[in-house]
Amino acid sequence: MFPNVVAILLVPVALSALAGMGSPARQTADEIVARNLAAKGGVERLKALTTARITASISGKGRDVRLTVWSKRPNLMRREVVDGNQKIINGFDGSALWVEDPRLGGQPQRITGPQAELASQEAEFDNVFVDYRQKGHTVELVGTETLDSRSVHHLKLTRRNGRVQHHYIDAETALEVRVVTSLDQGGMKAEFATDFSDHRDVEGLKVPFTMVQSVNGTPGQRVTLERVEFNVPVDDAMFQVPRS
Repeated sequence: MFPNVVAILLVPVALSALAGMGSPARQTADEIVARNLAAKGGVERLKALTTARITASISGKGRDVRLTVWSKRPNLMRREVVDGNQKIINGFDGSALWVEDPRLGGQPQRITGPQAELASQEAEFDNVFVDYRQKGHTVELVGTETLDSRSVHHLKLTRRNGRVQHHYIDAETALEVRVVTSLDQGGMKAEFATDFSDHRDVEGLKVPFTMVQSVNGTPGQRVTLERVEFNVPVDDAMFQVPRS
């Protein structure tokens, strides 16, 4: 659901210390990345996080569902969606993606293919820009553009596996305002975009409490966060594939 469940949600806490970094037009990709990470609270603070628990609601297509996401360093993730009297669980144990869905018989099932690959990226606890070179990723500044009447830096992130993500960073605040990912599903390409807004302070870090997702330009669901907790106790067992 969330690209980099914790990492992409962490957004600027203070920008006054960055005022001397020069005009946006003269910034390089590395300078924008550095400003972005500093604005999120700094690399040390980001690396000090160990777990996160997020509760939210999802609205779209005329209905509302409940969402809870747990994540734990380095790349463990569990997502529970409650829709009426049905609970759908997705988990990633660090290597395998699994789902437990009553509509699929209710038995835990492993998922493979592009969806599993994307889940492994989403489960990565640290922000994708943290130590990106050591991870084997590259970042390129495509240019400065206008998005919804605001100036944004367009960064093209190419992961070590070749998958590309486009990050649009507000030139004034250094917030991620949009992230776009392309997927090939069954020979058909789909472009997934997430727009971020309503940034609030949580334990010294800023979190966007509203995320609107779209597929190939068609508006989809809206995710509204209700509570975000960091460094809470989380048992590793909850990420493992349940025994049937």
